[in-house]
Amino acid sequence: MSDPVSDSFLDALAATRTSDGGFGPRAGLPSEPESTALAALALDDQEARAWLAAHQRADGSLARSLGSVTNEASTALAALALDGDAGRGAANAIAATRAGHLESSSALPFDDDLRGWPWTAGAFGWVEPTAWAVLALRVVLPGTTDAIEEGVGMLRDRECVGGGWNYGNRIVLDEELPPFGQPTAMAMLALQAFEDDEVWRRGMAALRGLWRQEAAGGLTLAVATAALRVNHDYDATACAAALADNFDRTRFLGDIVALAWAAIATGTGLGRLMINDP
Repeated sequence: MSDPVSDSFLDALAATRTSDGGFGPRAGLPSEPESTALAALALDDQEARAWLAAHQRADGSLARSLGSVTNEASTALAALALDGDAGRGAANAIAATRAGHLESSSALPFDDDLRGWPWTAGAFGWVEPTAWAVLALRVVLPGTTDAIEEGVGMLRDRECVGGGWNYGNRIVLDEELPPFGQPTAMAMLALQAFEDDEVWRRGMAALRGLWRQEAAGGLTLAVATAALRVNHDYDATACAAALADNFDRTRFLGDIVALAWAAIATGTGLGRLMINDP
């Protein structure tokens, strides 16, 4: 039996497809790798997968360039969305890359041996693209243990004091940075099945509070619902209800990325983000 909430997200998402078969971040904008990969996951959509495969570079990666800046982070989402050799090619591209090296300092302390993955090529490693990379490698190429362990180590190192994650670092200029719902949810997607780990436990506890604090944000509620569901958490039902209410009131302000995450979080597409470690 279909779920009416999930169906409403799926129907709204399908209606935003562009003429080339992909999906843009908002209606009327050109297709991009991130929104197209998320839509392919949500809709189990071959046309979106064809768009992704057609835009893969020779090394398997996907990129969006704006002037001299190239964003390759969506390669991880494409690895999850694509099938067969195309998906493995994208995952291999992730395993072969890292963020640029930045030395730790008293102003910005962190373990600089754990670089993680960046938003833009050659830049500093951030929590969300690192979480995407870890998740993709654990699902698609679980044998890439060195890369996975480095990514997990980076997430451990960047954990906020008391649990959860900020976007980049835990301490800047002697100030402890607070956690936020979106990066915390992304990290918990990557760290699923780590139930015996204190970092996992603190992250789940933080997420239960953060989604309530940030319930005005459709994207936060969507990724939080996904993270709570894959971690089999009792709070998933309440978060999903808040997500449906937010959509009824705001339609996510036209944000197709939030809409795709909502469709993934409440539908069968979430199965492609689940890790079944031995």
